[in-house]
Amino acid sequence: MKLLSWGANSYSQLGHGRISEQCTFPTSISDEEERLNLTRVVDVKCGGGHTLVLDKDGRMFSCGWNSKGQLGLPVSSASLSLKCMTCVEDLKISHICCGWESSYAVTSGKELLVWGSNSFGQLGLERREIFLSSTPLRLSLPPVKTLATGLRHTAIVTENGNVLVCGNGRKGQLGLMGDDGGPLFEETRPHIIPDVSNVTTVACGQYHTVVITDEGRMYAWGDNKHGQLGLDPTLHPSVFKPAEIHLFGNEQLPSECSIVCGWTHTALVTGNGDIYNWGRNTYGQLGCCGYERSVNWQPHKMANIHRVKQLAVGSEHNIALLDSGEIVSWGWNEHGNCGIGTEMDVTEPTHVKIDEHYKAVLVSAGGGHSFALIED
Repeated sequence: MKLLSWGANSYSQLGHGRISEQCTFPTSISDEEERLNLTRVVDVKCGGGHTLVLDKDGRMFSCGWNSKGQLGLPVSSASLSLKCMTCVEDLKISHICCGWESSYAVTSGKELLVWGSNSFGQLGLERREIFLSSTPLRLSLPPVKTLATGLRHTAIVTENGNVLVCGNGRKGQLGLMGDDGGPLFEETRPHIIPDVSNVTTVACGQYHTVVITDEGRMYAWGDNKHGQLGLDPTLHPSVFKPAEIHLFGNEQLPSECSIVCGWTHTALVTGNGDIYNWGRNTYGQLGCCGYERSVNWQPHKMANIHRVKQLAVGSEHNIALLDSGEIVSWGWNEHGNCGIGTEMDVTEPTHVKIDEHYKAVLVSAGGGHSFALIED
């Protein structure tokens, strides 16, 4: 197996063992960490400038930006290559997640660990008491199933299908109302959203949140300036409470759907590998129409890509893994984060060239960088 990365590297978030402005082609990571067996890697998550890797044994590895302790190491400027997180060696981790400058992990016992920046309460801790932590801290919560993060907010799904939110909410991204009838500006302790239940999937954009329930219903809330909620932004510039989004009229969503969000766009991947997306298209992040339509709030099916196995979305770029094992990318590409050798934005799905007969098994995307795990 090979672990490849590309894009922005100003904090060595690519794990190449060095800091550089960027890398526009997929490049193998440094293999200094002897405990990292690439054949056992099961997940990679990317933040604003840092990266987390999880293996089958529940061990975590991290590299990149560490100004807020988001690597689980004493605060420093950066870690140049992936290092084993010894601070959680006695735990088995089953799920990982990266915020912009914060990190999260769910243990095999369904407990949530948080570390990094808490400047807006995004760790679910009182920020006046803990502004940042380089040590993973355990939150006292019901068993956790999954979670997602935006720029400064966090949405947690519990095993019983409730959604807990914390962090900044000025754009309505928490889905909670303040006493003044507007959005709750900040919640530093995870707070249950009363208007949604039986949630199975969650995704967060910069200032918006989207969930899917076990009945195939989708709800969204937060900023809608670019139509990223799937609602007309001229009528609904912001939504402060969960609103049901009807992608297919009154029909339920197709089974086995997954949802992902960029900063200002949203994408749904169906069980048969089709993509429906909506929101901002200024950088070609919708993969259609060139730059002709900067906003497309009405969900549309991408006609130029099919049989998608996994879709990873960074701030404004997309990395798709096809069931053939090929990788295609599109969207914002200022740092080479689409991996096609240029720094020009990519307005339609374009194949990422690696080896002639490569087969990828996993992709990931962060603020301006991307990762892929491929078979030799």
